Parts: sequence; C-alpha cells; structure tokens
Amino acid sequence: MTQDAQSFANPIHGVKDLNYRLLILLGVVIALVTALYWNAFERMHYGWGATESYYTHGYLVPFITLFFLWRQRGQFMAAPLQPAAIGHLVIGGAILVMLVGNFLNFMIFGMLSFIPMVFGLSLALFGIERTKAIWFPLAFLFFMIPMPESVTQSFSLQLKLAATNLAVFTANGLTLPMVQEGSFIHFGDDQLLIGDVCSGLRSLIALLAFGAIMAYISKTRPWAQVLLLIMSAPIAIVSNVFRILLLCVVGYFWGSETAAGTFHDVSGVLIFVVAFILFFSLESLLRRWAPNTTESGDASEKDAPPQDKETA
Repeated sequence: MTQDAQSFANPIHGVKDLNYRLLILLGVVIALVTALYWNAFERMHYGWGATESYYTHGYLVPFITLFFLWRQRGQFMAAPLQPAAIGHLVIGGAILVMLVGNFLNFMIFGMLSFIPMVFGLSLALFGIERTKAIWFPLAFLFFMIPMPESVTQSFSLQLKLAATNLAVFTANGLTLPMVQEGSFIHFGDDQLLIGDVCSGLRSLIALLAFGAIMAYISKTRPWAQVLLLIMSAPIAIVSNVFRILLLCVVGYFWGSETAAGTFHDVSGVLIFVVAFILFFSLESLLRRWAPNTTESGDASEKDAPPQDKETA
C-alpha cells in the first residue's frame, strides 16, 4: 500500500497529510471552472426546477457523485499519482466545444462539455490510473444535464403514443374493447385522454440513471452489467405501459373521471414500484447466471479459515 493510501485509510489523518499545495491548486481550479461554467450551471438549475421538468432528479446527481467518489477513495489513493499530459488536450477540447456552443447559442454544448472537462482535469491533476478509479462518479454527472425542450417534447410525444398503443393492444387482448385515436382512448361512450405526463419520459430518464447505478454496483460480470444498463430503457417503458393499462382498466369499469383523478396520481408511483421489482429481479438472475468470479474468489479467500503455522 502506498503512503497516500495508508494516510487515506484514516480520513482524519489522511486529510491532514494531504499536500496543501495540491489542495490550493484544486481550490483555484474549482473556482475557475465554476466561473467558466456559471451560465451552464444556471441553465442546468433552470432545467431541474422548470414546470413539468423531466430532470427533477438533477438535484440529486452531484450528491450521488460525491458519495461514489468517497466510496472509491481507497482505490483512488492506492493508484499512482502520475499527471497525464493528455488531460490538457481533453480540457482544451471541452473549452472549444463550450465556446462553439456559446457562439451558436446552443447551451446544450456548454453543458455537455462539462463532462469531458472534469475528466480532463482528473487526468491532468491525478493521472490515468486514478481517473480509472473514479470514472463512474464523473461519468454519472451526465444524468444531471437536461436535454433541449425541442428534443424532449418530440421524444415525449412519440413515447406517449407508442406506450398508449401497447396499452390498448394489451387491453384488447384482455377482451376489453378499446380504440386509440391519437392521445385519446375510446371505450363505450367514454374516453380517456393520455396527457404528456403519462409519456413516461420523466421516469425513463430517472430509471436510466438508476440503471447505471445498479449496473455499476452489481456483482456480476461486465457483460451482465452492460445488459442491466441496456435493459433500463425497456424496463421503464414496460412500467409506463403497465400504468397506462391500469388507467384504461379503471376508466373502463369506473369511468374516465375516476381514472384521471386520484388514481392517476397514485399510478405515477406504480411506475417505480414495478420498475424496481423488475430491476432487482433481473439483477438477482444475472448474479446467479453470471456472478463476478473475481470478487467471489476474493471473498472465498477472506472467508477461508486461517492456516496453522508450522512451528520449528
């Protein structure tokens, strides 16, 4: 174990032993980056708190990143401190993208450039090996960047129509006669309007972030972790289809006013309940089919009884 790792094993003494010049440098860098990206940060904050925002979870992302940075502190400090020159190229590229975005008035460019900026700073200050130790917390910051409204509105509409179509198809399969006409579902003399809030885009974005966390902490093989991440989108879509199907069933038997009332608000929670059940079930199956043999081997070595030492 390196001296940095030993000092960081005890957080109180580790902080005292840190290089104060590095701390000052980090403070200066943070101040400069904050000034450079102030407009981008304001735009992010606006996107998180806007009415009917799809990124209300954005407030949590920095705290989740800090948690995983703290979680990886041992591996980070154990890796060699070897600043990499390639970090300066990444920083330069991030600044270029931000300037182009400002020139073209595309704020999304400036916000997206923040991700390569933090990776470039990590490479330039700490090196490749230490950056590898914290790649996930840095990459997870992507989920706090709100996409342009022109993109989310168009995608939300297509997602809503597709989910409604699947829900009506399932309802017809359950012998409940229903007809879809755009955002309306007709049954008998009644009809149910599927609003934009039922598109499932908000839950899709949030569950993609949750799926990324699940994949990262899952004790499975790399291909299984990738599969778990990929399945985040289908799980979110299936959960939303289930919600719309329930609204259709309630509307069919008890009327559209009942479906669009309190039950509509309660059904929003069901999306995440169903999604979490599917996530944990899938992760449990993957742990059985594709366990992380490396960690299992390490665990078995730790659990093995100590060998009796032979005495001369």
